[in-house]
Amino acid sequence: MKESRASWLASVFGLIALYVLGIVTPLDVMDKALGGINVTNLLQSVFALLAFFFFNDSVRNLAQIKVVKWTYYAPLFGIPIMVICFACIQDKGPSAAGFIVPRMDQLATVLYSGIYMLALLFTDLRIIYMLRSRTRGVYTTFLLGLTVVAAACLCHITYVILYHFTPLAEIGLAIGAWFDNLFYVGLSVTALGWLILFLSKRLPQVQYWMVDALFLTVLRLRAGSDQPRWRPIGELLNDTLESSIYMSLISLRNYERANNSPFSPSIEERILRIEQKFSLAA
Repeated sequence: MKESRASWLASVFGLIALYVLGIVTPLDVMDKALGGINVTNLLQSVFALLAFFFFNDSVRNLAQIKVVKWTYYAPLFGIPIMVICFACIQDKGPSAAGFIVPRMDQLATVLYSGIYMLALLFTDLRIIYMLRSRTRGVYTTFLLGLTVVAAACLCHITYVILYHFTPLAEIGLAIGAWFDNLFYVGLSVTALGWLILFLSKRLPQVQYWMVDALFLTVLRLRAGSDQPRWRPIGELLNDTLESSIYMSLISLRNYERANNSPFSPSIEERILRIEQKFSLAA
């Protein structure tokens, strides 16, 4: 299922972004290995943006909404601009969690931080727009979280503008201080809404096929019927459960014919039951 693949990618990039925050390995240790010039801040921004991009794709597929091609890749165009702006920031060291605020007097920092927030806000608002006609049930929780995330992005953008372009720096700092709380609360509510939505759509299907898919995958691994050996795991994670079962049945039957060696009667009976179940479902 396409939404599963996009969800996996969003989760991977999101976890990498959290890791680069210094939750597991100390921030200064990671950044020192990268030159000690706060490259970790750039990586946090890039991976967070990629996570949002694939999360948006997962939601679009799950809600069965068509791609609006001219906006699909738009947020990703911000990444190379962010990299260029980051490179132009002066005195990027030493490593620090609060990298942005002390350098907000530089235009490069303003552009780097502002473009990142605009890309996040654009992606967030695009998801809200896609789901504008779905304001009931589990979608309500989902949209509430996205709205809070949008408010957080607007707080940061307002802070950047007021701090650098107006004499209202103190007001800008006060508004910007709301960003972290709003952003992480919004993300938590959004994640909860997405989990409820995903389970409501897929749980019956998962219950029906999961045990069979796991059984066939383990059997393929034990028999060594595939090259590379770990291919069954990749198919289980990246394809639909039905597709994984279909590929497993073909692989196991080919293995039997190639080796002229059927499985034990109990396993053969189990495989036959799965084939019959699969044929009826098709």
